[in-house]
Amino acid sequence: MDNIFTIDGVGYNIGVESIARKARLSDGPNADNALSGYHWRDLQGTFFDYTFQLSADGMSRDDYDSLYEVLTSPVDSHTVVAPYGQTTLSYEAYIEVVEDTVEYMDDGTCWGGLTVTFYAREPKKVPT
Repeated sequence: MDNIFTIDGVGYNIGVESIARKARLSDGPNADNALSGYHWRDLQGTFFDYTFQLSADGMSRDDYDSLYEVLTSPVDSHTVVAPYGQTTLSYEAYIEVVEDTVEYMDDGTCWGGLTVTFYAREPKKVPT
């Protein structure tokens, strides 16, 4: 894989400090607890969310700014391709928060420490 991840078909030459993958097994509206304490499941499926901590090392400031603009665009979702097992997972994801910090200022502003979480819009695994 040339890039660690892609967004809307575009790979970015950015350093990846860490990748955290979370599998959410989400219940639907019919999940509930019985008086006996037994928990009834109404599984909708398994959603995969990814949090990337990124470093601007080796990336031009213009490229970093372009990535930031994509991540903060007010769109419903992005197509994300991320590592999954020994291959990749392609899915539709939405973004709620993007964070980064100023690392230093000289003839411009150098940003880094970017963190973004991609939340799956629909389950990749559904009950059978």
